[in-house]
Amino acid sequence: MRYFLIMLLCFPCFVFSENFFTLPDAIKVAINNNLEIKISEDKIEQAYYKKEEVKTYFFPKFTSSFAYTYSGDSEKFRTDDNLYNLSLSLSQPIYTGKRIKETYEISKENLDNAKLEYNVQLQNLIFNVKKGYFSILQANKFLKTSERYKQMLEKHMDDAKKLFEQGLVTNLDILRTEVSVKNAETQIIQAENLIKISKSNFNYILNNPIDNEFEVEDVLEIKGDKRDYEYWKTLALENRPEIKSMEKLLSIYNRAINVERSNLYPQVYLFYNYNTDRGIQVSPNSWNPNWNTGIALTLDIWNWGETKDKVKQAESEKKQVEKQLEITKKSIELEVKNCYLNLLANEKSIEERLKQMETAEENLRVANLLYQEGMATTTEVIEAATSLTEATNNYSQALYDYHISFAELEKASGKGVE
Repeated sequence: MRYFLIMLLCFPCFVFSENFFTLPDAIKVAINNNLEIKISEDKIEQAYYKKEEVKTYFFPKFTSSFAYTYSGDSEKFRTDDNLYNLSLSLSQPIYTGKRIKETYEISKENLDNAKLEYNVQLQNLIFNVKKGYFSILQANKFLKTSERYKQMLEKHMDDAKKLFEQGLVTNLDILRTEVSVKNAETQIIQAENLIKISKSNFNYILNNPIDNEFEVEDVLEIKGDKRDYEYWKTLALENRPEIKSMEKLLSIYNRAINVERSNLYPQVYLFYNYNTDRGIQVSPNSWNPNWNTGIALTLDIWNWGETKDKVKQAESEKKQVEKQLEITKKSIELEVKNCYLNLLANEKSIEERLKQMETAEENLRVANLLYQEGMATTTEVIEAATSLTEATNNYSQALYDYHISFAELEKASGKGVE
């Protein structure tokens, strides 16, 4: 009985979570499902195995070969028609001018870079989830406002009909209100379509079926962040994965230069070869083994400046990355500055639009009272209702614009990837 009750309590929560998202839940689903994130994860895996491949360059390599040759009848040389050869070889690098070491370090840097690129994708995804989430909330608010607008007009139509029956207004008041009601119905359809489009886009980000139906939790609280621009700029310069990635790239080019310079040094390998043959003239019916071992040294004595030119190329590419890093830092500072100012503007806009909405509510209340007394026209009441609807929509827009601008600032500062 106890386990049955637990199942009853948990099952509704499971069903609820399938069709209802909080913002943190939506972010988790997107990270688990989004295909671009999965591609980034595959790139990390690819870089890891590349590193593992390069690690094998430190160790000895064993190779073997077997050959069979049919030579036909050859009485002149008195050899067996069937010739066999089996060979085994071992090669161990001893000194390569740091070529293998630097190549391995480059593979490790590339793995770190793949992880940083993953973080870039992750930040973009989190921002897109937040933007899509607030777009749905905004569309929901527009629908509620449109429905309220229609209700206000229908109430006014009831008032107009009562006054018409009393002979206090003309039928024109009713006709004008009917037109406005039709316009409100059109707005409702548009808002419903906007919700469908917003949810389809959100499903795409989450890699869910496009027509998947769900609801989202409303988020209205304002963070009221008081940290200044310097805080966000410092955070960005320390945390942005694009900067870290380019710094990694600089390290890679430093090591690439060392790899090219390794050609100026001798390449020394230990080798061991074992061969055994059968079918040769001296031993036509038994295997004849032989082996040799030694140290091989190769050194480019003169290659017409090829190595020097490759080093210069790598140094030139490094200089380009250094300049690009400075450009990236400047562009990030500019991005943070713009996002910070946009956040302040949206925060201020919320206060202004709230006052406008309160004023519009009062105007509609007064217009309705005056209309009842015959001191205001239908046009004035409809205009007051329209103004209130616009003011309410503007206030909702300001709220969600603030949330989106805060998400933009977090993304610009490299924050938000927990």
